[in-house]
Amino acid sequence: MEPSREIFDAVRAGNASRVQELLNADRGLASVRNERGHTPILIAQYHHKPDALAALLGAEPELDIFDAASVGRTERVAAWLDKDPALLETRSSDGFSPLGLAAFFGHVETVKMLLARGADPNAQNDTGASAIGLAAMKGHHDILTLFKGHA
Repeated sequence: MEPSREIFDAVRAGNASRVQELLNADRGLASVRNERGHTPILIAQYHHKPDALAALLGAEPELDIFDAASVGRTERVAAWLDKDPALLETRSSDGFSPLGLAAFFGHVETVKMLLARGADPNAQNDTGASAIGLAAMKGHHDILTLFKGHA
């Protein structure tokens, strides 16, 4: 199997040792994209595979704004916004804003920074969900409190 496809299978399976083997052969695999535009990092997040995620992040990939928001790398998200403020309202290939991803995965500091930069917690993604709804779905009460104070 092609390594650029196998990495996604290994991540979904939670096979962190295989993920590490693949990364040892080619660190760039941490940044490849599947047919839907997702990186292995976002897949690891969506599939709740923390060990695979740790291996991927250990490869020190260049995180895009969506991956950075999903893993709570606030400084990296801020650096992207410094380069291009319009990224605040952009959507990932599956329709989520940086704020939506940070809220869904429970990254309080990233959410605070995005709100300070003007992100709208009420803006709906492509499926009609807002960052408020995503935080509520995951039970992130601390983030919901931030949103309430921001209204």
